[in-house]
Amino acid sequence: MMLEHIPVKGYRPSLLITLFYGVIATSMWSNMHFWVLLLCGCVLLVRLSLYFGQNKHAPNKRTVNLLAVLSAIALLTTSGDLPLLPIMINLLVLACSLKLMLIALRRDFYQLIICGTFLVACGFILYQSLFRSLFYAAALVFLLYILLSAHSPFSPSKARQKRLAVLLLQTLPVAALLFIFMPRLPPLWKMPESKQTETGLSETMTPGDIAKLTKSDDLAFTATFDDTLPAPKARYWRAFSLEQFNGKSWTVSDTRRHARRQLQQMNRLFTPHTQGPAISYEIILEPTQKHWLVGLDTAISADSSYAQSIWQGWDYQLTNRKPIFSRYAYALTSYPQTIRNQGLGSLDQQVNLQLPKDGNPETVQWVQELRQKYQNNRDFARALMMYFGNSGFEYTLTPPAMTSDPVDNFLFTYKSGFCAHYASAMAYAFRLAGIPARIVTGYQGGTPLNDDTLSIYQYDAHAWVEAWLDENGWQQFDPTTMVAPTRINGGFEHAARYSGELIGENPFSGLSHQGIFAYLTAFGAKMDYMWSRWFLGFNEERQTDIFKHILGKLSPLRIALLGGGIILLIVGLLTLYFMPRWRPIPLAEHQKVYLAAVKLIEGFTGIPREEKSARRYYQAIEATLPEPIGRRFFAITQYFEHREYGAPPPQAIAKDNLAQLKTAIKKHQPLRA
Repeated sequence: MMLEHIPVKGYRPSLLITLFYGVIATSMWSNMHFWVLLLCGCVLLVRLSLYFGQNKHAPNKRTVNLLAVLSAIALLTTSGDLPLLPIMINLLVLACSLKLMLIALRRDFYQLIICGTFLVACGFILYQSLFRSLFYAAALVFLLYILLSAHSPFSPSKARQKRLAVLLLQTLPVAALLFIFMPRLPPLWKMPESKQTETGLSETMTPGDIAKLTKSDDLAFTATFDDTLPAPKARYWRAFSLEQFNGKSWTVSDTRRHARRQLQQMNRLFTPHTQGPAISYEIILEPTQKHWLVGLDTAISADSSYAQSIWQGWDYQLTNRKPIFSRYAYALTSYPQTIRNQGLGSLDQQVNLQLPKDGNPETVQWVQELRQKYQNNRDFARALMMYFGNSGFEYTLTPPAMTSDPVDNFLFTYKSGFCAHYASAMAYAFRLAGIPARIVTGYQGGTPLNDDTLSIYQYDAHAWVEAWLDENGWQQFDPTTMVAPTRINGGFEHAARYSGELIGENPFSGLSHQGIFAYLTAFGAKMDYMWSRWFLGFNEERQTDIFKHILGKLSPLRIALLGGGIILLIVGLLTLYFMPRWRPIPLAEHQKVYLAAVKLIEGFTGIPREEKSARRYYQAIEATLPEPIGRRFFAITQYFEHREYGAPPPQAIAKDNLAQLKTAIKKHQPLRA
């Protein structure tokens, strides 16, 4: 039995809970301050010394309170760039670490168990890959094992493991039913948004910003096609359009944002008239904490169920009605041959012809001369593309800094840059020539995961240009293809490794592409994809499809009957698990002896046992029992605890204790009378 006060030395649950917090904090290292992890390590050393008896007393409360104040000040001063959720996780880990040094009561232990469960839940939110999910599931099981160990510290380890396994097996059917049939309700609170998106794409782009994503091999999204994969040249994944230019940076237009908000409030939907062959596919998008989605041009929702949550913008941009805080699955159908001239023509002209007041004088002069030579818009666009291809430009991940007149320096001085440099210069040149133009940011390419699935990573981030040349509307131009065609045909990773620019940044950067490591990397990616598609991607639309498959036509009555049936099934399972069995469970010998002794003691003292544990019942009546009766009943209580809970064996266990107890009670019965 677990007493109110927890022992300091040799109490294994306190050691296990300390190890648990050390492992959990380390697993979240990317969202933790180094000094917080260091403090967790110090707490681990303190608890180890207390467990093995090297220190007999824990730090006093005054010392821990002073450390808590200093830690809070340090957290406030070092968390300026962190999102709110990681800050709160750091704070919780700090509080639990300090609590570990003062753990003395059972209440303290339960508080740590509850906080540990919350940290595991945060791990599921922050890291949703298959292997991380398995790790946090194992951490939760370990936490439950610690709780069982605290309730029965002296029971055999195999008995605790068996009990835990039975409990977990009992929860699996209920959990599966709730996962499949529980309505996907909106959250009761809003997740704190970070200052930057999880993927790295931003609504503001300065040439060179996208190049920073080349150092990230994080997954951006996966796309599964109904038919064969599109050609590499057709893998342009639109995220959003940047239409406001101040001479250095491109941003989402305030006018466009305001117009989109008004149209959404009016529920004025835009459904483009599509033409040509269709490409159907499903996307599983990683968390971005933003509303925008990705898709091939021109994309529309695959069916009405997805259309309820996806908004088709008049600038052909897809957005979700809710921010993407976890992996999100949605289905699209794209029509690449659709003529994109169906938007808000007047707004497109107004927004995409705006120019900064000054700056980049060489570019202004050059475009004026080029425009006089090429009056036709298509000829002018062709001349721009040829200039990038024939003027000695270089595609590089580490372009020189261009702080003043960046377009002039890029076009005529350095002639080296990343995709954003080329897109920015070309879009600016179009506008100087009186041609509406904008930058589209998103991703280009993708690594085949299997015959019908592409994995698109952060290093596939890309920027290109759209210009309105004639009645055919927006047309795509990618000047990067004139300088680095391998970037489009072979993907960014192939082009970067071929150029050698990634070599040397990390000595192990190419290890995952060799031998057994390449196989393990591909296998892990496939497993993670299956996890994302069938479990994390199980959203409202998939659940609705299951309801339709089971019920046929959906109606309130049928849905109510299905919900009632599921509730009755769950109640039946819980009843089967926890209600008493119809046949009484045979009692063991030690249980029969103890219950017989309790009956005798209740008759002798008049004090019922009720729901008290064996030890607490003895403590409650100890003062009322004469010496021989108390001694015999205490021996029986010790024997019962030893057999039932694995407590340390009593010094003397006699089978005739019950008979001797009866004799002692008979001798004292006249005295009580």
